[in-house]
Amino acid sequence: MKARKVVLIVLVAAVVISCGTKPPLRKGEVLIEDKGTAYGVKTPKWVELAIVGGYRDIEKLPDYKDKVVFIAQFEAQNLQSAQLLAERMQADTEIARYLSTRVKDAFKGANVADADSKNFGAYGERFVASVGEAKFSGFRMEADWWVKVQTYTPENKPDKQVYRVIQLWAIDKDMLQKQFDILFSQMAGGEPATPEQKRAMDLVQNTVAKDFFGESH
Repeated sequence: MKARKVVLIVLVAAVVISCGTKPPLRKGEVLIEDKGTAYGVKTPKWVELAIVGGYRDIEKLPDYKDKVVFIAQFEAQNLQSAQLLAERMQADTEIARYLSTRVKDAFKGANVADADSKNFGAYGERFVASVGEAKFSGFRMEADWWVKVQTYTPENKPDKQVYRVIQLWAIDKDMLQKQFDILFSQMAGGEPATPEQKRAMDLVQNTVAKDFFGESH
């Protein structure tokens, strides 16, 4: 049997939220039909943001302002295959991978003094690895949607028609924060930290708290 190509995308790009709800399309695509077509149901706002925005924009929506979200997408030549790929996703593995990537990205943008950079980098790498290996409880698939789109070549000629299944997973911020705190406690170990190490640990925890929870410890 010919293997189907799996496309799993975690979108992190920023977008300016526009008025109204647009079809969940990428540049150079035309919507043929979607989950709501038969019943005249409008595309949910979160779907638009999942395609052309990112998790930060979804987390600004009233329904998700107290949650951390994860977006998964799957593509195939027919709807049944795309849905099957979505059903077979190893959620625990993909969520941990997403969270570790998001933590790593947060560290890249952190403002750290040169004197703390070495310890910050070492402690941050350990935390990224811990997150990637952890199993997180509390994530739920809140909603899903599908679209059928016509894609085009760079020369603006019809290319192929694909089905795209989008899943929205979410967890309460408080629940995720408690699990992160457990990981931090496990990493601290029993040995007392030096002042420099303690400062680096605090910087790492504050960076994570600011990115995920909008606050500092």
